[in-house]
Amino acid sequence: MTGLREFAKANLRPLQVEEAGMDPKLARMPGIRAVVFDLYGTLLISAAGGIFGNAPDPEGLPGFEEVYWNLVREHHERRRAEGVAHPEVEVRDLWVESLRRLGKVVPASSELEFSILAHECRVNPVWPMPRAAETLSRLAGAGVSLGIISNAQFYTLPVMEGLFGSSLEELGFHPGLQVFSFEVGEGKPSPRLFEILGERAAGLGLDPSEVLYVGNDFRKDVLPARAIGFRTALFAGDARSLRLGGLSEDEARETADAVITDLAQVAELF
Repeated sequence: MTGLREFAKANLRPLQVEEAGMDPKLARMPGIRAVVFDLYGTLLISAAGGIFGNAPDPEGLPGFEEVYWNLVREHHERRRAEGVAHPEVEVRDLWVESLRRLGKVVPASSELEFSILAHECRVNPVWPMPRAAETLSRLAGAGVSLGIISNAQFYTLPVMEGLFGSSLEELGFHPGLQVFSFEVGEGKPSPRLFEILGERAAGLGLDPSEVLYVGNDFRKDVLPARAIGFRTALFAGDARSLRLGGLSEDEARETADAVITDLAQVAELF
């Protein structure tokens, strides 16, 4: 993990946000005891607004891209037949199977992970949102529990830790309040990710109404979080990652408890 973290830190470069043009809605929310964040497009600037921004192509290996995406489709079809509406893949497994189908030697796990991370850094570069680190520090310092619900892969953790210079726990994220799609086998907007965090929060004595969820995608973040009973804040700090799901700004503003255009505004809500 340390090597991957250092690789991400050395190979990612600063990115700039693009103003989305939405006005903030800073409704007061007394009683919030935990803030749960989305990562891509919320805590991390991401031009793709998420992971898998481009097709994999390990050093131009002929046929890899086609085999890989065929495997993705096979996986999704199989899982949907099992009743999973929003299946998630494990990218390492797909790379291994793709290489095997092409008759190529599968590298050791550490070498494979570096190859996947290097590819991700090239096709979907990310960088911390402005004032992300300061916001996390301020919330954690005030005794607020921090959490994550994110569509993610194994490389998301070393990327986060490499860019922020600390482990997730050192940044204030509670170990029990971290839910990643690749570990669950389902991706947002699957309610299962939010249910898992809700169950864990309850185990820590937190009522859903005491949890604020912050994300940039109205349908993948705001709606499923709201359905669980969490309070919601739509993050509209970067035009490239803001997703209104076909709604007008007014419709999105009316549904979300808050709209923030700068992460520092999170602390102003309560």
